[in-house]
Amino acid sequence: MDLEQLQELLLLHNLNLVALRSVEPRTVVAGVALGVMTQLQMPAPPAQQPPQQPQEQQEKAYLYEGCLRSGDCLEHGGTVVVLGDVNPGAQIRAAGDVIVWGRLRGMAHAGSRGNAAARIAALQLQPQQVRIASTTALGPGERPPGQPEQAVQRNGQIVIEAARITRDFTPIRKPQVLVAR
Repeated sequence: MDLEQLQELLLLHNLNLVALRSVEPRTVVAGVALGVMTQLQMPAPPAQQPPQQPQEQQEKAYLYEGCLRSGDCLEHGGTVVVLGDVNPGAQIRAAGDVIVWGRLRGMAHAGSRGNAAARIAALQLQPQQVRIASTTALGPGERPPGQPEQAVQRNGQIVIEAARITRDFTPIRKPQVLVAR
């Protein structure tokens, strides 16, 4: 249906086309030809979507209780927390951090989707290999000094240092006070 047919249809129902707004120049020209007030509008800008959070923040952390043995591979789109040891030949890949509450002697890849700010932390950090984003390093040759350590990426290299909490952590719920009876 063109604009002239629309005007005739409106007249059949005792309605008059008085004004016309359009983002299409041809429609405005047709309205002028019919003697209708017209206004050419600019198209609305595309709606802005809220910025997406990095993928590792979108997925919840995965908690694994137990030891990972040679041949085991644990992969997750967020942070991975292991309560146990990661033995040689076992692998962990996480888009976020890799945290091992035990010995890490296998392979760990934190920031697997490109997050260079990810880290790998363990009570004993003796990995075969560590990767953070696209940077790879072999595990340290010497034994750790007996304290928790973390591997982080700095200036394109992986550095192993004493572990520390460097991010703000918000508890999901209030801590409970346990009373011995």
